Amino acid sequence: MSRNAYLPCFVCGTTLENVSEDVDNQPYRGTEFRTGGHYGSTFWDSFDGEELVLNVCDDCLRARTDRLGQQKSHLPVFCEGAMVGRQRVERPLVAYTGNADTTSATVEPEELGTDLRGVEWSPAVAETRQ
Repeated sequence: MSRNAYLPCFVCGTTLENVSEDVDNQPYRGTEFRTGGHYGSTFWDSFDGEELVLNVCDDCLRARTDRLGQQKSHLPVFCEGAMVGRQRVERPLVAYTGNADTTSATVEPEELGTDLRGVEWSPAVAETRQ
């Protein structure tokens, strides 16, 4: 593996270091973005699992927060202080605020591994219910 991330910053071209030499593309001070495409794109909309991958350095993201949105896709699910899964949610896309939505869900021990709406249990919880 390389000390540098496989891809430079998509915006400014800066070479990004990897957080670890054990990975190909996990940039330090940057974020990797992946997409299978999007209906309506005339450039990329894959139907065979092929993805486009790009990195954007943190400085370029910070400089363009007016162009960012954020959207929460799931809540962490906790039981007695331990994260045991996640629950899918449908939150609207909003303009980037820089504030993380720290909402979470809590379940009781007897609910672990049961069929709760939108909950995906962590592998350890799922194994205990089989």
